[in-house]
Amino acid sequence: MSQNAGIHISNKSIVLGIIVSALGFFVDLYDIMALAAIGEPSLKAIGVRGDSIKADLNYLQSMQMFGMLLGGFLWGIIGDKYGRLKVLFGSIILYSSFTLINAFVDTTHQYAACRFLAGLGLAGELGAGITLVSEQMKKEYRGLGPAILAGFGVLGAIVAVIIGKNYDWKTVYLVGGILGFMLLFLRIGVVESGLFKVSQHSTVSKGNFLIILRNNTYLKKFIFILLAGIPAWFVNGVMMQFSNYIAASMGMYPLPDKGVVIVCFFIALSIGDVLAGFVSQWLKSRKKSIYIFLSVHFISLILFFTLAQTSVTLYYIAFAGLGMSVGFVIQLFTLAAENFGTNIRTLVTGSGLNLVRGWVIPFGALFTWMTSSLHIAEWKTAATIAFTVCILAMWSISQLEETFHNDLDFESI
Repeated sequence: MSQNAGIHISNKSIVLGIIVSALGFFVDLYDIMALAAIGEPSLKAIGVRGDSIKADLNYLQSMQMFGMLLGGFLWGIIGDKYGRLKVLFGSIILYSSFTLINAFVDTTHQYAACRFLAGLGLAGELGAGITLVSEQMKKEYRGLGPAILAGFGVLGAIVAVIIGKNYDWKTVYLVGGILGFMLLFLRIGVVESGLFKVSQHSTVSKGNFLIILRNNTYLKKFIFILLAGIPAWFVNGVMMQFSNYIAASMGMYPLPDKGVVIVCFFIALSIGDVLAGFVSQWLKSRKKSIYIFLSVHFISLILFFTLAQTSVTLYYIAFAGLGMSVGFVIQLFTLAAENFGTNIRTLVTGSGLNLVRGWVIPFGALFTWMTSSLHIAEWKTAATIAFTVCILAMWSISQLEETFHNDLDFESI
């Protein structure tokens, strides 16, 4: 049994919470990777041709990301005002509905609208899941729940790639929508966070982002968390997206299979998510676990930019090393959940996670500008940015307090 603000929660309920949250993250990454896997063939299928394909694909990705950025704040507010479960139910209904509809679009604007609304729904999944699981578990084991949640969830990206390679684009979206509705029924037995129930009796403002903006200490913590997350999404969102360009600039031939790169990365990330949780529990420290994984990330970058070009196999192994090393990001947001009170915890994790994902936009633009306008080789550009953001992340973590032994029964005012 776990005791949560005086409310007893059975181990069975905790396990169920972890399972449904993990499945939610599975669907989350399935959808994000689905667009990467079948974006181009799906646009061709609805009549887009030539140079318009690249522009329209960027349009779809931007609309999806904009939906997720907006949704991170929206669902965070709902989660802190009305409950973590409200988010888990509402977000999956919105996502599933518009993912199913996405299979029947016949114009780019219809496609973009579905990507925006599905992204808006997806944005609530991981933030609410981490918050719920963190609040339900004893502090001595708290890091393991989100780690297992994420470790299983990232496998959704691999499933999306496999289905995308073997079936048409409509099937990918139909499967995503059906998975979402199946998950909806599994959530019926999930128990609400006891900490949230207790917080309902408090008069403190809930789900209010102004609490963070008006408090210099809270604002600094939030910014440091966002900065610490950059390495994960620079590798995931930029280096992976441009993996063949990076390989070509290194002089590789034949070029690696991008699908294999994605699978290697996400299998390793799944392992890294779980390992980071166990390291955190072993050392009884979130910060030490994150430092270790960032150090491994730094070493992996050195190996990637010095050895990966010697063979396709080494390139895949090097990308797997990068994937495992960014497994720290879930411990980062467990630390975030432990840094902020029950009244704004879902807002912090939800908006924070999606803002970190949003780093893909400016860093993708920076990568493109440096390679296209400054004519710096892709691998040199990637190396310059990757090493810089890794060092920045290490410094950001040094500015945050250790939270492993923190109780979560408090409010931020």
